[in-house]
Amino acid sequence: MNLNKLFKGRKSRSRKTTGRSRKSAGRRKGARKGLFTAQSAPWVLGLALVLVVLGVGALKWSRTRTGQASLLALGSDRMYGDVQAEVEKALRQVLPALPAGPVGTDQGAHHAADTDWPLPQLPAGAALRCRLVDVPAHVPFRELEMQLDRALAGVGARILWAERLYDAGDRSQVLGPDEARDLLRLDVGVKERPTHTLVLRHQGQEHGVRWGQTLADEDWQGLVARSGSPVVALVIDDWGQNRLTPARDILALPVPLTMAVLPGLPHSREFALAKTDLILPSDHLQGAAARSQSSAEGRSRRLATGCALEVGLDRQGRRETARRREVLLHMPMEPQGYPDTDPGPQAIMVGMSEEDIAQRLSGALRGLEQVTGVNNHMGSAATSDQPTMDHLMAALARRGLLFLDSLTSSRSVAYATARSAGVPALKNRIFLDADHEDEQSIRRNLDRLVQAARAGGFAVGIGHPHPATASVLKREIPRLVAEGVTFVTVSEMHALQAQRQGVLP
Repeated sequence: MNLNKLFKGRKSRSRKTTGRSRKSAGRRKGARKGLFTAQSAPWVLGLALVLVVLGVGALKWSRTRTGQASLLALGSDRMYGDVQAEVEKALRQVLPALPAGPVGTDQGAHHAADTDWPLPQLPAGAALRCRLVDVPAHVPFRELEMQLDRALAGVGARILWAERLYDAGDRSQVLGPDEARDLLRLDVGVKERPTHTLVLRHQGQEHGVRWGQTLADEDWQGLVARSGSPVVALVIDDWGQNRLTPARDILALPVPLTMAVLPGLPHSREFALAKTDLILPSDHLQGAAARSQSSAEGRSRRLATGCALEVGLDRQGRRETARRREVLLHMPMEPQGYPDTDPGPQAIMVGMSEEDIAQRLSGALRGLEQVTGVNNHMGSAATSDQPTMDHLMAALARRGLLFLDSLTSSRSVAYATARSAGVPALKNRIFLDADHEDEQSIRRNLDRLVQAARAGGFAVGIGHPHPATASVLKREIPRLVAEGVTFVTVSEMHALQAQRQGVLP
């Protein structure tokens, strides 16, 4: 058999078969193409009709109040004015006394009851409406919040931030929130786009507000002018154990005090609420309150909502600036001679890890949101141990808290470690009542404290709420004030020292 002929024959038949297959595939392809076009036409027309209907619906939705609010929240800032107008209508349903807007814009008018605060990040002319609103004295703030929630939901808006503004006058007789004296800040609008910042004030109150700043710069300048005289910070430790007469007498002293509150005691929370505003430069972390754990975290959360405007109460002409109160956490720490001398179950102990110290600090701060710093209770061993202080200062730096070294040991490294870690720090000059029953000894120590302030400009002294200490302070403080001694809190002293060193304006 001729193999070549056989091979050529099979090859030829293969080519013919392949050709027929290609032609058949082409016909099927063409048929499929024609079939797709014919059968899909109704679907294409239907889809187009659906898209048109959706487009018309979306256009109509975008012109509704909730649609405009949703688009503003998604970043369509040209909707801001329309949304703001609708929000104002909703607010007036609950707050008929809401002053109408817009009003003039003036970022320098910090004392104005009502102003429009320009928002440069939004289209030209956009301004946050800042309003002080009187509300009926018998209606609780919480009830007003719920009513506003319902009204705002109807226009696609909501309350973005709510914050109680506390009276910074003398709270020594009223511990805790006071519905009759406090005010309520509310920011309303849509996500990251507040349209109004309101301060609700019960009828009969006389507070004004400061838009754009929380502190009176003129008060700060006055304090700076007085700081040429001896400046003394009185720190009273061990608050929280009781509410006996000595504690009350010290709390009522007509000078600034720093109160170091022990954690977890029956009256710790009550005395922490005696905190007031301080006199500080407006750029000093927005005051000592902004350095506290809760306030700093709260301010951070508020800023995250887009509510950046600072608001404070204006008490010019009536603020009792003499009775300023700052609150520290009096943190138990390991002493020399432990366990014979026991600082308590949640104390910071030598050898703890940074994580354990941070957890102990968090636990102690729980419920004491007013604190602006920490000082040591006992702690002669802990403050002398470098690793322990390194861990503690790292935790304080993260929270933005000040540290006062009580100097319970001459070998303490706490103050130097705090300074190295960037933590605002001060140190104790003298314990006033090492002999807490001898009034003569307490008076001599108080005089030594003032002498140290005269020599160096500034001095911190620590006492305790003992009967003899209260008696001496009540008797001697008026004399020292008459002699020109300026009393401040520890944060105020730190700011004054920084001012003198050229760190602050």
